Amino acid sequence: MLGAMRIRELKPSGRLASFVRAFTVVEADEETTRLLVPDVGITLGFRYSGQAAQVEGDTAVRIPDISFAGLRSLARRVRTSAGGGMIAVAFREGAASRFFREPLHELFGATLPLEDLVGREGVQRIAERIASAEDDATRVSLIEEFLLAREQEREPDALVLAALRAIREARGSIRVGALAAQLGISQDRLEKRFRRVVGSSPRQFAKLVRLRSAIAAYQPGQSLARLAADVGYSDQPHFIREFRSVLGVPPQQFFTAKDRC
Repeated sequence: MLGAMRIRELKPSGRLASFVRAFTVVEADEETTRLLVPDVGITLGFRYSGQAAQVEGDTAVRIPDISFAGLRSLARRVRTSAGGGMIAVAFREGAASRFFREPLHELFGATLPLEDLVGREGVQRIAERIASAEDDATRVSLIEEFLLAREQEREPDALVLAALRAIREARGSIRVGALAAQLGISQDRLEKRFRRVVGSSPRQFAKLVRLRSAIAAYQPGQSLARLAADVGYSDQPHFIREFRSVLGVPPQQFFTAKDRC
């Protein structure tokens, strides 16, 4: 629960569990604006009621009801209308490439209608079925059916998977050059393969992993200097600068805010 917003997660079933981390149901009783922390995986949004807009200063740009969101380097503020309801599909890191042929780095920072990638007819069909569904379980089942129909038989890139694993284990505190040497490949080749599969450069991805690790590790009243050291920042000022550059607010303000997800 977040103010007037209800949020709950449903786990994917069967085969999709290897590719999708969670289905998140978000419903708002009244108009609500929240700060979204950048994710480390591609996200799809399936809205079945109301509408949402990305807010930047005095400008609000409507988000497509059925949308694709690439990885991004900055947080965004999203305003959801009263009575709004949607299901967000959070892919595991690098897993969306199994369902989309596009080089995902070309969609970095983009939020666009899903029909731009998969065609209008298929999106209209799933939108209508989700809108008429009576409960969350049915909606999730319909989305799973939609995704499984798009799955491509493609061998995963073992080198990119190894790079993802190393970055996660280091909680993002890793040098790309050293990682490439560890994997026995040039940094240029690693970056090209990583960007295409994951949707960002290794450095951008590691930065997000480290930031999200800090957010997950934070305990109320904890020293920011200790938190920064624990997750691999060089010092507290470095942590604060990077935190503010991504989220637009300092850590102290973020950790006490009620309008974040």
